[in-house]
Amino acid sequence: MAGARIETVGGSGARLVVRRGSWLVGRGPDADLRLPSDQVSLRHAWIRQDARGTWVADAGSRNGTWVNGRRLAPRQDHPLRHGDRLEFGPVAAVYSDGEGGAPQTRTWQRSSSGVSFGDVSAGTINNAGRDIHNSYDHRQHHNYEFTTPEGEALTSLATGKGAGRAVMVLGLLMILAGFGIWVSVIFRFIKAGSDSVSSGSFDAPPPLLGPEVFDGVPLGVVGFALFGLGGVVMLIGMVMAKAARERRRNGRR
Repeated sequence: MAGARIETVGGSGARLVVRRGSWLVGRGPDADLRLPSDQVSLRHAWIRQDARGTWVADAGSRNGTWVNGRRLAPRQDHPLRHGDRLEFGPVAAVYSDGEGGAPQTRTWQRSSSGVSFGDVSAGTINNAGRDIHNSYDHRQHHNYEFTTPEGEALTSLATGKGAGRAVMVLGLLMILAGFGIWVSVIFRFIKAGSDSVSSGSFDAPPPLLGPEVFDGVPLGVVGFALFGLGGVVMLIGMVMAKAARERRRNGRR
């Protein structure tokens, strides 16, 4: 195992030469194998090598550590063999023990009908059917990021930092306040009509848009305007949060 190494595939080309001891994989500055992805935790996983072999253990990461399509339990050592495919969150890598030649690893492909795989080395073909089933079952519930506008807004609100997130929260509060005003105006109108019918007085119902406030502007119009303005403010905050996230990502490259 003198030439053991882990190399990422499909992008960054990061590489870790594995020797005796413990090696940290993550996004943080103290990582031995540094992976500049927001979906990789600061301290994502540990690689260890001793007289018995090479081992990988998830360090309690948010998006998990995977070996040949199977997610590892946190903080439990898993042995690595030549050609094993690792995934640290969305970042894929290949382990080579330096003695088995060029590794041929399992190639995962997502499709509407399930998961298929390409060439597999003899050392990693054991239990392939079980691995495929488990990988597909896990990944159905393990998406790393949203792609819809609503999902991007939720992602930015949950994971964003700085002014962009604060602006998004302000916009959300404005939306909720505007919606609350509208609901109160509608319920007030319905209640007044119901009371009039039940009492038999048939008095004139209150204005549909609610009482006038702010120099004659109906309260319902205020609620509608607040709701729409909150949507615009939230959109601006989402753009600010996304721009800040891109700047942080580019700064780590």
